[in-house]
Amino acid sequence: MKKKHFILLAALVMAISVALTACSEQAEEEEVVEEENYTPVEVCTTESRDINYEVSFSGTILPNEEIFVVPKAAGTVTAVNFELGDNVNKGDVLFTIEKDDISNSVAQAKNGVSLAQKGVAQAENALESAKINYDLNKEKIESAILNYERVETLYNVGAASKAELEQAEIGANEKNLDALQSSVTQAEIALDQSLNQLTQAQLSYEQASSGLDNTSVKAPMTGILSALNVKAGQIAATGQQAATIVDVSRVYVEINVVENIVNDIKEGDNIQLDIPSASLSDITSTVSYVSPSADPMNKLYTVKSYVDNTNSLIRPGMNANATIVLESSQDAVVIPSNSIINKDDKQFVYVVEDDIAVEKEIQIGIDTGEYAEIISGLNFDESIITTGQFYVSDGARVKVVVRGECS
Repeated sequence: MKKKHFILLAALVMAISVALTACSEQAEEEEVVEEENYTPVEVCTTESRDINYEVSFSGTILPNEEIFVVPKAAGTVTAVNFELGDNVNKGDVLFTIEKDDISNSVAQAKNGVSLAQKGVAQAENALESAKINYDLNKEKIESAILNYERVETLYNVGAASKAELEQAEIGANEKNLDALQSSVTQAEIALDQSLNQLTQAQLSYEQASSGLDNTSVKAPMTGILSALNVKAGQIAATGQQAATIVDVSRVYVEINVVENIVNDIKEGDNIQLDIPSASLSDITSTVSYVSPSADPMNKLYTVKSYVDNTNSLIRPGMNANATIVLESSQDAVVIPSNSIINKDDKQFVYVVEDDIAVEKEIQIGIDTGEYAEIISGLNFDESIITTGQFYVSDGARVKVVVRGECS
C-alpha cells in the first residue's frame, strides 16, 4: 500500500515539474517574440546646409580671335620671315612676294598717267583756242551783220548796188558763227574725254602701286602663327589662305545645351571649368554669351565663357569640363533623395520618434538626384529613415541600427 502511494506521489511531482517547465518555456518564447517584434532601420539627422543643382557639359577651347591672312597680290614668294607657332606682332612682315612684274606694271601705269596728263593739256589748249577763235570771229560776224543791215537799207532806197548788198550778205552769214560754236563744243567734249582718261590712268597707277605695297604681306594682329601655307619659291595667289593668326591671350569655352535648360542659363551665371590637358581645375568664370537661337544642324544652343590665358597653358582645341549651377538654396533642410517615398503623387518620409516610425508628408525644392531640399514638412535635427523605410508603416516599432548625418 505504501509502495503504491509512493509511486502516485512521484508521478504527480513529475507531472507538475513537466507542467512548470512547459510554462516557463512558453513564457520565454513569448518574451522573445515580443522583443523581436520591430524593424531594424538606418537613419540620418537632418541638418542645415547649402544645396546646388548643377549640370555638367563637355566643351571645346577656342581662341578669342582668329584671322586668316590672304595675300592681295599674286606672285612668287621670295622670303618667309616666320615659322609655324611663332609669336607675331601687328604689322610684322610675314612673307614677301616677287616685285619685278608688279614694278613693271607700276611703271607702265605711271607712264599712262603722264600720257593722259599731256592729253588733258592738249585738250585744254584746243578748247582755249576754239574759244578765242569764236570770240574773235563773233565780233566780225556781228559787225558784218550790222553792215549788211545798213547796206540793205541803202539798197532799198537805191543808194547801194545789188553787188554791194550781195557782198555784205556773204560776211553776215550766221552759219559761220554756229560752226565756230560747234568747234568750242567739240573741244569741250574732247577735254572731258581726256580728263576721264586721266582719271582711269591715275586709278590704274594707284592699283598698281597698292599691288607693290601688297607684296609685303603683314600680320593684321598680334598673336600666334597657327597655320602657314606658303614657302619660298611657291606661287601665292589672291584668295588663297596663306596663314592663320590666333589670339590666345584670352580664350573661351564653347558648350552646347539642350532646349529644356537653355532658359535656366543667363549671362553672368557662374561656371566652373576643368581643363585636364592643361592640368587646370576649378577655374571660376562666368557665362559670357547664350545663343538666342539653336544651331539648325544639331538643334543645340551655344554657350560661351571666356578665360584669361596669360600663361598660355590653355590651347585652342583642348577639351574642357564645364559645370553650371542652375539652382541654389542656402541653409536648407537637406536629406538623401533615396529616403523619399512617392505615393499618390505625394512625397513622404518616415522619421523615428521614440522608436516609432512616423509618416510625414513633405514638399521638395531642389533635387540633385542625390540630395533633396525640403521646403516644408521637416525641421532640423529630425531622424529620417534612409534604409528600411519601405518595410515600415506609420506607427510601426523600429530599432535604429545605424545613425549618421544626412549629408
